[in-house]
Amino acid sequence: MPTRRKYLNYTTPWGVDLARVAQSGWTPFLIHESGYQPALENWNHHGVDSPFWRFYHNPKPGCHLLYQGRKIPLGPQCVVLIPADTVFDCCGPVKASHFWLHFTTARPGVTMTTEPIVIAVDDALRPMLTRLISTHREEQTELRDHRLHHFSAALLHTVFAALETSSPPALPERLAAVLALITRAPHSRLTNPFLAERAGMSVERFIRSFREHTGQTPAAYVLGTRLRLAGEALALTDKTIEQIAVEFGFPNRHYFSRMFARQVGCGPGEFRARQRERKDG
Repeated sequence: MPTRRKYLNYTTPWGVDLARVAQSGWTPFLIHESGYQPALENWNHHGVDSPFWRFYHNPKPGCHLLYQGRKIPLGPQCVVLIPADTVFDCCGPVKASHFWLHFTTARPGVTMTTEPIVIAVDDALRPMLTRLISTHREEQTELRDHRLHHFSAALLHTVFAALETSSPPALPERLAAVLALITRAPHSRLTNPFLAERAGMSVERFIRSFREHTGQTPAAYVLGTRLRLAGEALALTDKTIEQIAVEFGFPNRHYFSRMFARQVGCGPGEFRARQRERKDG
């Protein structure tokens, strides 16, 4: 007769309760793409920009990035993190041996730098990079792609763990649920009264608490989330601009285009064209 088991507690007196970290409102990593090419021809792209983050590592030296006149060499001894909406040039005077990740991450209440971040490859990162590149060289199968996803997530977690210098206050559980709702259902009518009701607060208290924990008003956060998600859809899908406007909660294409241009500096059509022209892998 099989033994009956009853597990009542998620935590024990000996472990670290990480649920509070998971409830901090941080969306760790949505990985869009992982890639490796040993010898990319003509890796020269001017004015690269994207609504997602990039992770670059070149196992061989010779190529570099240009950011506001600053030359950032790429080579075996470093990796470079490029935040979303950062404009830079890819410079490939030689064939580019290039590994990359495209991903999205968001952390309410934390302001990240807009400049590329250069990180030395240490004894923790080196074997992870080697394993990812060797996995890319394997025959493509569903299992291989699952392994690439897990290895890529582990790499990003390792990099960001080293970047953490302070821990923002954890979001109240009800506020974290509201942020998750905004990301999950950006097409909804996300008014202050509606969100306040979901948080179980008065409108005044909700707005005050939201600003305290995220540094933004609810309306600004909702708009920013909608524009971020719409930018990803423009870059990563073939949906029409009209479809994207509706899907992410904009009343029409005209209003979406106006808000997008105000945020990004160009309209959604031009932005999509840039992504396709300048896609560097």
